[in-house]
Amino acid sequence: MKYIYLYLILIFLTFSISAGDREKGEKCTADIQCGFGMQCTGGVCTKKPEFDHGSGKSGNECFSDADCIGSGSCARGTYGKKHCTGK
Repeated sequence: MKYIYLYLILIFLTFSISAGDREKGEKCTADIQCGFGMQCTGGVCTKKPEFDHGSGKSGNECFSDADCIGSGSCARGTYGKKHCTGK
């Protein structure tokens, strides 16, 4: 029985380590889907404010790339809204 628990723990750790593989600008539904230093904002992976070395607009809602000058590009999320991806 203890081998089953050990096996389940190993499976859990394996999947949790490989979870955050999406890059900035890719669609997401939860923070865990995005890579290190990123969060899921409005259905799109964006840089966390503490890791954004641009203008600080990362994660803000936008309508075009011009709204994100100095902070990446404007990407559409899974919910239809667009957000700045960060630099």
